[in-house]
Amino acid sequence: MLSLAESIAAIDRDAFEHLLAAMRLGSHEPGSLVISAGQRDPGEYFVLSGIVKTFVGDADGREVTLAFHVGPCALTPSIARVADECSRVSCVAMTQTRVAGFPASTLVECMLRNPSIQRWGDTVLRADLVRRADREWALAALPTVERLLRFRRDHPGLEDLIAHHHIASYLGITPVTLSRARAQLRERA
Repeated sequence: MLSLAESIAAIDRDAFEHLLAAMRLGSHEPGSLVISAGQRDPGEYFVLSGIVKTFVGDADGREVTLAFHVGPCALTPSIARVADECSRVSCVAMTQTRVAGFPASTLVECMLRNPSIQRWGDTVLRADLVRRADREWALAALPTVERLLRFRRDHPGLEDLIAHHHIASYLGITPVTLSRARAQLRERA
């Protein structure tokens, strides 16, 4: 856990011990929820191994994919997932997944006590903000084929590991449009 945290940003190992003590490990089968929309105080998570998808339900009840998290990594910070102490999103295991979770309040306490932990938390949040801004820009500005190329660049190999309708949702297109974009790229090659 410590090496994963350090791969994100430099951290005071002693200060991080408090977070380590609060962590709980969990395993999730494909299709099982790690976090449910509406769940109170869902906490912070590291994806140790596997693939997790973050999604919301749209007005028509369809799943809209917001992000993929391929372990090892930090899940989108709680501050960006929670409103009024309840999760606004759901996270589902796409493959066999191992996670480590801990209370968001524990992270906040550690951040207030230690500048190293505060910088680490800010780095995690900043990286997620940049990822979201890049995706938002791509959805608004890029044609479908370019969005698919960016997806492939940002998530190498993921296209071969998960069902394509999840990728289509993430790219803001239908599965048929994704299939056409994939065919166009095959023809270019």
